[in-house]
Amino acid sequence: ISLSAAAGGSVNISCKYPQSHSADVKFVWRRSGSDLCAEETSVKKNRRWSAEGQIQLYDDREQQLLTGTISHVTQQHSAEYWCGVQSDQGHKNFITRVLISVT
Repeated sequence: ISLSAAAGGSVNISCKYPQSHSADVKFVWRRSGSDLCAEETSVKKNRRWSAEGQIQLYDDREQQLLTGTISHVTQQHSAEYWCGVQSDQGHKNFITRVLISVT
């Protein structure tokens, strides 16, 4: 998925996940250069916004949809992001790759 946003605006990331992962922790990672995880934001509760980090996340388990919002974007937000799920055992599964370009 490729998304673009104007500097100072906001961008929304939407990632579907399998129903089998509904109860798992969801996350978004930002990759920067060779650094696989420059920043991680996660959400653990259903239908609650998580505001840790620069990305606000919302997990709708009934729709199997993870939504992320980045507000007041700058050129520094231009990067590769990954949505994923983390099992109780700590295994991370990357589901959707999102490229964000800020102009």
